[in-house]
Amino acid sequence: MSDLPLPQLYAQTLTTLDPIFSDAVSLSAASTQSTLADALEKLHIIQRSLNLLGVYSDNEGWEELSEGALVFMTIGWVVAGCEEKRTGERKERVESLKRSEDACQQFVEVLTSYGIITPEEKAGFNLDGRTPSDPASRRDAKIQQYRKEKDLKERISAKVKRSGGSSHISFILALLPAPPRQSSGTSAFSLPDQEPEHEQDRHLILDVLRLLSVATYSALSSIKMELDILSSAHLEEIPSEPSRDPRQGGRGEEDTTWRLDALPGQNDPANLIAPGGKVLKPFTILPSASRETDRQKLKGEVFRQGWRLPTMTIDQYLQIEQERGGIISGGGQASYDAPTESETLELEAEMDGTVYAAEQAEKKRLKDENWAAYTDENQKGAGNTTNKG
Repeated sequence: MSDLPLPQLYAQTLTTLDPIFSDAVSLSAASTQSTLADALEKLHIIQRSLNLLGVYSDNEGWEELSEGALVFMTIGWVVAGCEEKRTGERKERVESLKRSEDACQQFVEVLTSYGIITPEEKAGFNLDGRTPSDPASRRDAKIQQYRKEKDLKERISAKVKRSGGSSHISFILALLPAPPRQSSGTSAFSLPDQEPEHEQDRHLILDVLRLLSVATYSALSSIKMELDILSSAHLEEIPSEPSRDPRQGGRGEEDTTWRLDALPGQNDPANLIAPGGKVLKPFTILPSASRETDRQKLKGEVFRQGWRLPTMTIDQYLQIEQERGGIISGGGQASYDAPTESETLELEAEMDGTVYAAEQAEKKRLKDENWAAYTDENQKGAGNTTNKG
Protein backbone atom coordinates (compact mmCIF):
# COMPACT_ATOMS: atom_id res chain seq x y z
CA MET A 1 0.00 0.00 0.00
CA SER A 2 1.07 3.66 -0.16
CA ASP A 3 3.68 5.08 2.24
CA LEU A 4 1.75 8.34 2.54
CA PRO A 5 0.63 9.49 5.98
CA LEU A 6 -3.04 8.83 6.69
CA PRO A 7 -4.23 12.44 6.16
CA GLN A 8 -2.58 12.60 2.75
CA LEU A 9 -3.76 9.10 1.79
CA TYR A 10 -7.28 10.11 2.82
CA ALA A 11 -7.03 13.31 0.75
CA GLN A 12 -5.76 11.34 -2.24
CA THR A 13 -8.70 8.93 -1.98
CA LEU A 14 -11.24 11.75 -1.68
CA THR A 15 -9.77 13.47 -4.74
CA THR A 16 -10.57 10.40 -6.85
CA LEU A 17 -14.09 10.24 -5.37
CA ASP A 18 -14.97 13.91 -5.86
CA PRO A 19 -16.19 13.53 -9.50
CA ILE A 20 -18.34 10.55 -8.49
CA PHE A 21 -19.97 12.29 -5.53
CA SER A 22 -20.47 15.41 -7.68
CA ASP A 23 -22.39 13.31 -10.27
CA ALA A 24 -19.86 14.28 -12.95
CA VAL A 25 -19.46 10.67 -14.13
CA SER A 26 -21.87 7.81 -14.75
CA LEU A 27 -22.24 5.28 -11.94
CA SER A 28 -22.85 2.47 -14.44
CA ALA A 29 -19.42 2.91 -16.03
CA ALA A 30 -16.92 0.15 -15.27
CA SER A 31 -14.21 2.71 -14.48
CA THR A 32 -16.45 4.36 -11.89
CA GLN A 33 -17.17 1.08 -10.11
CA SER A 34 -13.46 0.22 -10.18
CA THR A 35 -12.65 3.59 -8.60
CA LEU A 36 -15.24 2.99 -5.88
CA ALA A 37 -13.82 -0.46 -5.12
CA ASP A 38 -10.26 0.89 -4.84
CA ALA A 39 -11.42 3.79 -2.68
CA LEU A 40 -13.31 1.48 -0.33
CA GLU A 41 -10.21 -0.67 0.08
CA LYS A 42 -8.13 2.37 1.05
CA LEU A 43 -10.84 3.70 3.37
CA HIS A 44 -11.05 0.37 5.21
CA ILE A 45 -7.25 0.39 5.62
CA ILE A 46 -7.45 3.87 7.14
CA GLN A 47 -10.24 2.76 9.49
CA ARG A 48 -8.26 -0.28 10.63
CA SER A 49 -5.21 1.91 11.24
CA LEU A 50 -7.28 4.31 13.36
CA ASN A 51 -8.67 1.42 15.40
CA LEU A 52 -5.21 -0.08 15.97
CA LEU A 53 -3.86 3.26 17.17
CA GLY A 54 -6.81 3.76 19.53
CA VAL A 55 -7.59 7.28 18.34
CA TYR A 56 -11.17 7.24 19.60
CA SER A 57 -12.53 6.34 23.02
CA ASP A 58 -16.07 5.99 24.33
CA ASN A 59 -15.45 8.13 27.43
CA GLU A 60 -14.22 11.24 25.59
CA GLY A 61 -15.86 14.33 24.18
CA TRP A 62 -15.07 16.17 21.00
CA GLU A 63 -13.14 18.80 23.00
CA GLU A 64 -10.51 16.16 23.88
CA LEU A 65 -9.87 15.11 20.29
CA SER A 66 -7.26 16.63 18.03
CA GLU A 67 -8.24 18.36 14.82
CA GLY A 68 -6.90 15.44 12.78
CA ALA A 69 -9.03 12.94 14.72
CA LEU A 70 -12.11 15.11 14.19
CA VAL A 71 -11.47 15.22 10.44
CA PHE A 72 -11.15 11.42 10.30
CA MET A 73 -14.65 11.11 11.74
CA THR A 74 -15.93 11.93 8.24
CA ILE A 75 -14.62 8.62 6.91
CA GLY A 76 -17.78 6.81 8.04
CA TRP A 77 -19.94 9.05 5.87
CA VAL A 78 -17.63 8.58 2.87
CA VAL A 79 -17.73 4.78 3.24
CA ALA A 80 -21.54 4.88 3.38
CA GLY A 81 -21.67 7.02 0.24
CA CYS A 82 -19.33 4.71 -1.66
CA GLU A 83 -21.37 1.63 -0.74
CA GLU A 84 -24.59 3.38 -1.77
CA LYS A 85 -23.17 4.14 -5.21
CA ARG A 86 -22.11 0.55 -5.92
CA THR A 87 -24.13 -1.17 -8.65
CA GLY A 88 -24.66 -4.80 -9.63
CA GLU A 89 -27.27 -7.54 -9.61
CA ARG A 90 -30.19 -7.45 -7.17
CA LYS A 91 -28.41 -9.51 -4.51
CA GLU A 92 -25.19 -7.48 -4.76
CA ARG A 93 -27.16 -4.23 -4.69
CA VAL A 94 -29.03 -5.27 -1.54
CA GLU A 95 -25.77 -6.17 0.21
CA SER A 96 -24.22 -2.81 -0.75
CA LEU A 97 -27.26 -0.93 0.53
CA LYS A 98 -27.19 -2.79 3.83
CA ARG A 99 -23.48 -2.03 4.27
CA SER A 100 -24.21 1.62 3.49
CA GLU A 101 -27.04 1.65 6.02
CA ASP A 102 -24.77 0.17 8.70
CA ALA A 103 -22.06 2.74 7.95
CA CYS A 104 -24.62 5.57 8.25
CA GLN A 105 -25.83 4.24 11.59
CA GLN A 106 -22.27 3.94 12.92
CA PHE A 107 -21.42 7.46 11.72
CA VAL A 108 -24.45 8.90 13.51
CA GLU A 109 -23.68 6.96 16.70
CA VAL A 110 -20.09 8.26 16.75
CA LEU A 111 -21.24 11.87 16.37
CA THR A 112 -23.85 11.39 19.08
CA SER A 113 -21.43 9.72 21.52
CA TYR A 114 -18.94 12.59 21.17
CA GLY A 115 -21.65 15.24 21.57
CA ILE A 116 -21.22 16.72 18.10
CA ILE A 117 -24.94 16.26 17.53
CA THR A 118 -27.37 16.04 20.42
CA PRO A 119 -29.87 13.21 20.87
CA GLU A 120 -32.61 15.78 20.20
CA GLU A 121 -31.04 16.67 16.85
CA LYS A 122 -30.71 13.01 16.02
CA ALA A 123 -34.38 12.39 16.79
CA GLY A 124 -35.49 15.60 15.07
CA PHE A 125 -33.79 14.73 11.80
CA ASN A 126 -34.67 11.01 12.00
CA LEU A 127 -31.07 9.99 11.54
CA ASP A 128 -31.92 6.54 12.85
CA GLY A 129 -33.91 5.90 9.67
CA ARG A 130 -37.38 5.90 11.22
CA THR A 131 -39.63 7.95 8.95
CA PRO A 132 -42.65 9.63 10.59
CA SER A 133 -45.94 8.12 9.50
CA ASP A 134 -47.69 11.49 9.60
CA PRO A 135 -47.29 13.33 6.24
CA ALA A 136 -47.21 16.70 8.01
CA SER A 137 -44.38 15.52 10.26
CA ARG A 138 -42.42 14.22 7.27
CA ARG A 139 -42.87 17.54 5.51
CA ASP A 140 -41.74 19.52 8.56
CA ALA A 141 -38.70 17.26 8.95
CA LYS A 142 -37.69 17.78 5.32
CA ILE A 143 -38.12 21.55 5.60
CA GLN A 144 -36.07 21.62 8.78
CA GLN A 145 -33.40 19.46 7.16
CA TYR A 146 -33.23 21.71 4.08
CA ARG A 147 -32.93 24.89 6.12
CA LYS A 148 -30.20 23.52 8.35
CA GLU A 149 -28.26 22.06 5.43
CA LYS A 150 -28.46 25.39 3.57
CA ASP A 151 -27.31 27.33 6.63
CA LEU A 152 -24.36 24.99 7.23
CA LYS A 153 -23.31 25.10 3.57
CA GLU A 154 -23.31 28.90 3.55
CA ARG A 155 -21.35 29.02 6.80
CA ILE A 156 -18.74 26.52 5.57
CA SER A 157 -18.43 28.12 2.12
CA ALA A 158 -17.70 31.46 3.76
CA LYS A 159 -14.76 29.93 5.65
CA VAL A 160 -13.41 27.62 2.95
CA LYS A 161 -11.53 29.53 0.26
CA ARG A 162 -9.10 26.95 -1.08
CA SER A 163 -11.67 24.69 -2.68
CA GLY A 164 -13.65 25.91 -5.65
CA GLY A 165 -16.38 23.30 -5.20
CA SER A 166 -19.30 23.26 -2.83
CA SER A 167 -19.82 19.50 -2.54
CA HIS A 168 -19.48 17.63 0.71
CA ILE A 169 -16.31 15.91 -0.52
CA SER A 170 -14.73 19.27 -1.39
CA PHE A 171 -15.50 20.53 2.13
CA ILE A 172 -13.72 17.52 3.62
CA LEU A 173 -10.79 17.99 1.25
CA ALA A 174 -10.47 21.58 2.45
CA LEU A 175 -9.72 20.22 5.93
CA LEU A 176 -6.94 17.92 4.70
CA PRO A 177 -3.48 18.60 3.29
CA ALA A 178 -2.99 18.05 -0.42
CA PRO A 179 -1.05 14.84 -1.23
CA PRO A 180 2.62 15.84 -1.78
CA ARG A 181 4.60 14.64 -4.76
CA GLN A 182 7.14 13.08 -2.43
CA SER A 183 6.33 11.31 0.79
CA SER A 184 7.15 13.15 3.98
CA GLY A 185 7.42 12.05 7.56
CA THR A 186 4.35 13.92 8.74
CA SER A 187 2.48 12.40 11.66
CA ALA A 188 -0.70 10.58 10.79
CA PHE A 189 -2.88 12.60 13.12
CA SER A 190 -1.47 16.12 13.04
CA LEU A 191 -2.12 18.49 10.22
CA PRO A 192 1.22 19.53 8.65
CA ASP A 193 2.67 22.98 8.48
CA GLN A 194 1.20 23.45 5.00
CA GLU A 195 -2.24 24.43 6.20
CA PRO A 196 -5.10 25.38 3.88
CA GLU A 197 -5.39 29.03 3.03
CA HIS A 198 -8.07 29.55 5.70
CA GLU A 199 -7.31 29.13 9.39
CA GLN A 200 -7.84 25.55 10.46
CA ASP A 201 -10.29 25.76 13.34
CA ARG A 202 -12.30 23.16 15.18
CA HIS A 203 -15.60 24.92 14.59
CA LEU A 204 -15.23 24.52 10.83
CA ILE A 205 -14.63 20.78 11.27
CA LEU A 206 -17.67 20.52 13.53
CA ASP A 207 -19.81 22.36 10.97
CA VAL A 208 -18.70 19.92 8.27
CA LEU A 209 -19.56 16.96 10.53
CA ARG A 210 -22.99 18.44 11.28
CA LEU A 211 -23.56 18.99 7.55
CA LEU A 212 -22.73 15.35 6.87
CA SER A 213 -25.09 14.28 9.66
CA VAL A 214 -27.93 16.20 8.00
CA ALA A 215 -27.08 14.65 4.62
CA THR A 216 -27.24 11.23 6.25
CA TYR A 217 -30.97 11.75 6.85
CA SER A 218 -31.84 11.72 3.14
CA ALA A 219 -29.35 8.92 2.53
CA LEU A 220 -31.01 6.66 5.12
CA SER A 221 -34.48 7.45 3.77
CA SER A 222 -33.38 6.67 0.21
CA ILE A 223 -31.67 3.43 1.28
CA LYS A 224 -34.70 2.25 3.25
CA MET A 225 -37.03 2.99 0.33
CA GLU A 226 -34.85 1.13 -2.19
CA LEU A 227 -34.48 -1.86 0.13
CA ASP A 228 -38.27 -2.06 0.47
CA ILE A 229 -38.65 -1.95 -3.32
CA LEU A 230 -36.03 -4.65 -3.88
CA SER A 231 -37.57 -6.80 -1.16
CA SER A 232 -41.03 -6.51 -2.73
CA ALA A 233 -39.63 -7.33 -6.17
CA HIS A 234 -37.94 -10.44 -4.76
CA LEU A 235 -41.22 -11.67 -3.27
CA GLU A 236 -42.99 -11.20 -6.61
CA GLU A 237 -40.35 -13.28 -8.38
CA ILE A 238 -40.92 -16.30 -6.09
CA PRO A 239 -43.61 -18.49 -7.72
CA SER A 240 -46.35 -19.62 -5.39
CA GLU A 241 -46.73 -23.38 -4.97
CA PRO A 242 -50.18 -24.37 -6.29
CA SER A 243 -52.32 -26.25 -3.82
CA ARG A 244 -52.84 -29.85 -4.85
CA ASP A 245 -56.02 -31.67 -3.99
CA PRO A 246 -55.04 -35.08 -2.57
CA ARG A 247 -58.31 -36.54 -3.88
CA GLN A 248 -57.11 -36.08 -7.44
CA GLY A 249 -54.24 -38.52 -6.92
CA GLY A 250 -52.55 -39.31 -10.20
CA ARG A 251 -55.51 -38.17 -12.28
CA GLY A 252 -54.50 -36.25 -15.33
CA GLU A 253 -51.05 -37.76 -15.67
CA GLU A 254 -52.13 -39.98 -18.58
CA ASP A 255 -55.68 -38.84 -19.43
CA THR A 256 -55.55 -35.37 -20.98
CA THR A 257 -58.97 -35.28 -22.65
CA TRP A 258 -60.53 -33.32 -19.79
CA ARG A 259 -57.84 -30.62 -19.77
CA LEU A 260 -58.80 -27.13 -20.96
CA ASP A 261 -55.31 -25.93 -21.82
CA ALA A 262 -54.13 -26.47 -25.37
CA LEU A 263 -51.76 -29.29 -26.21
CA PRO A 264 -48.81 -28.69 -28.55
CA GLY A 265 -49.99 -28.59 -32.17
CA GLN A 266 -53.67 -28.73 -31.22
CA ASN A 267 -54.34 -25.15 -32.30
CA ASP A 268 -52.25 -25.24 -35.46
CA PRO A 269 -54.11 -23.28 -38.20
CA ALA A 270 -53.85 -26.27 -40.54
CA ASN A 271 -55.89 -28.37 -38.06
CA LEU A 272 -58.76 -25.89 -37.72
CA ILE A 273 -60.25 -26.28 -41.24
CA ALA A 274 -60.87 -29.59 -43.04
CA PRO A 275 -59.70 -30.02 -46.66
CA GLY A 276 -63.32 -29.74 -47.76
CA GLY A 277 -63.70 -26.33 -46.11
CA LYS A 278 -65.54 -27.47 -42.97
CA VAL A 279 -64.58 -25.63 -39.79
CA LEU A 280 -63.39 -28.25 -37.29
CA LYS A 281 -63.04 -25.92 -34.28
CA PRO A 282 -64.05 -22.31 -33.58
CA PHE A 283 -61.21 -19.86 -33.98
CA THR A 284 -60.61 -16.12 -34.01
CA ILE A 285 -59.56 -14.26 -37.14
CA LEU A 286 -56.75 -11.80 -36.45
CA PRO A 287 -55.54 -8.95 -38.66
CA SER A 288 -52.52 -9.49 -40.83
CA ALA A 289 -49.34 -9.43 -38.79
CA SER A 290 -47.82 -6.89 -41.19
CA ARG A 291 -50.71 -4.43 -40.74
CA GLU A 292 -51.51 -4.77 -37.06
CA THR A 293 -49.79 -2.18 -34.89
CA ASP A 294 -48.95 -2.44 -31.20
CA ARG A 295 -51.73 0.02 -30.43
CA GLN A 296 -54.28 -2.22 -32.15
CA LYS A 297 -52.96 -5.26 -30.27
CA LEU A 298 -53.32 -3.50 -26.91
CA LYS A 299 -56.76 -2.22 -27.86
CA GLY A 300 -57.89 -5.69 -28.86
CA GLU A 301 -56.80 -7.16 -25.54
CA VAL A 302 -58.96 -4.77 -23.50
CA PHE A 303 -62.44 -5.89 -24.62
CA ARG A 304 -62.59 -9.54 -25.53
CA GLN A 305 -64.33 -12.74 -24.54
CA GLY A 306 -63.58 -14.35 -21.23
CA TRP A 307 -62.13 -17.43 -22.87
CA ARG A 308 -59.36 -17.92 -25.39
CA LEU A 309 -60.01 -19.46 -28.80
CA PRO A 310 -57.40 -20.62 -31.29
CA THR A 311 -56.24 -17.79 -33.51
CA MET A 312 -55.56 -17.54 -37.21
CA THR A 313 -54.45 -14.53 -39.21
CA ILE A 314 -56.04 -13.45 -42.47
CA ASP A 315 -52.93 -14.51 -44.37
CA GLN A 316 -53.04 -18.02 -42.91
CA TYR A 317 -56.76 -18.40 -43.70
CA LEU A 318 -56.32 -17.29 -47.33
CA GLN A 319 -53.37 -19.64 -47.76
CA ILE A 320 -55.44 -22.61 -46.55
CA GLU A 321 -58.33 -21.67 -48.85
CA GLN A 322 -55.99 -21.34 -51.81
CA GLU A 323 -54.40 -24.74 -51.12
CA ARG A 324 -57.78 -26.49 -51.10
CA GLY A 325 -58.93 -24.66 -54.28
CA GLY A 326 -61.46 -22.34 -52.70
CA ILE A 327 -60.09 -19.19 -54.30
CA ILE A 328 -60.62 -18.36 -58.00
CA SER A 329 -57.64 -16.65 -59.55
CA GLY A 330 -57.73 -14.36 -62.56
CA GLY A 331 -60.28 -11.78 -63.68
CA GLY A 332 -59.95 -8.07 -63.70
CA GLN A 333 -58.13 -5.85 -66.16
CA ALA A 334 -55.16 -8.19 -66.40
CA SER A 335 -57.40 -11.04 -67.54
CA TYR A 336 -59.15 -8.73 -70.04
CA ASP A 337 -55.87 -7.61 -71.57
CA ALA A 338 -54.48 -11.16 -71.83
CA PRO A 339 -54.67 -12.70 -75.37
CA THR A 340 -57.31 -15.35 -76.06
CA GLU A 341 -56.50 -18.91 -77.02
CA SER A 342 -57.04 -18.20 -80.72
CA GLU A 343 -54.86 -15.10 -80.60
CA THR A 344 -52.13 -17.05 -78.84
CA LEU A 345 -52.24 -19.82 -81.47
CA GLU A 346 -52.10 -17.24 -84.28
CA LEU A 347 -49.06 -15.54 -82.77
CA GLU A 348 -47.24 -18.82 -82.21
CA ALA A 349 -48.05 -20.00 -85.78
CA GLU A 350 -46.28 -16.94 -87.22
CA MET A 351 -42.88 -18.32 -86.12
CA ASP A 352 -42.04 -19.75 -89.55
CA GLY A 353 -39.50 -22.48 -90.00
CA THR A 354 -40.04 -24.25 -86.67
CA VAL A 355 -41.79 -27.48 -85.86
CA TYR A 356 -43.55 -25.82 -82.95
CA ALA A 357 -44.99 -23.14 -85.26
CA ALA A 358 -46.28 -25.80 -87.64
CA GLU A 359 -47.96 -27.65 -84.77
CA GLN A 360 -49.61 -24.46 -83.54
CA ALA A 361 -50.78 -23.61 -87.08
CA GLU A 362 -52.34 -27.06 -87.38
CA LYS A 363 -54.10 -26.61 -84.02
CA LYS A 364 -55.48 -23.25 -85.15
CA ARG A 365 -56.68 -24.76 -88.48
CA LEU A 366 -58.48 -27.60 -86.68
CA LYS A 367 -60.05 -25.17 -84.25
CA ASP A 368 -61.31 -22.96 -87.09
CA GLU A 369 -62.73 -25.99 -88.95
CA ASN A 370 -64.52 -27.22 -85.83
CA TRP A 371 -65.99 -23.77 -85.26
CA ALA A 372 -67.11 -23.53 -88.90
CA ALA A 373 -68.74 -26.96 -88.70
CA TYR A 374 -70.47 -25.99 -85.47
CA THR A 375 -71.88 -22.78 -86.95
CA ASP A 376 -73.12 -24.67 -90.01
CA GLU A 377 -74.95 -27.21 -87.90
CA ASN A 378 -76.34 -24.64 -85.47
CA GLN A 379 -77.69 -21.69 -87.42
CA LYS A 380 -78.18 -18.41 -85.59
CA GLY A 381 -81.64 -18.27 -84.03
CA ALA A 382 -82.45 -21.91 -84.79
CA GLY A 383 -83.14 -22.73 -81.20
CA ASN A 384 -85.44 -19.74 -80.56
CA THR A 385 -88.51 -20.98 -82.42
CA THR A 386 -91.00 -19.15 -80.24
CA ASN A 387 -89.24 -15.80 -80.78
CA LYS A 388 -88.66 -15.18 -77.10
CA GLY A 389 -86.13 -12.79 -75.74
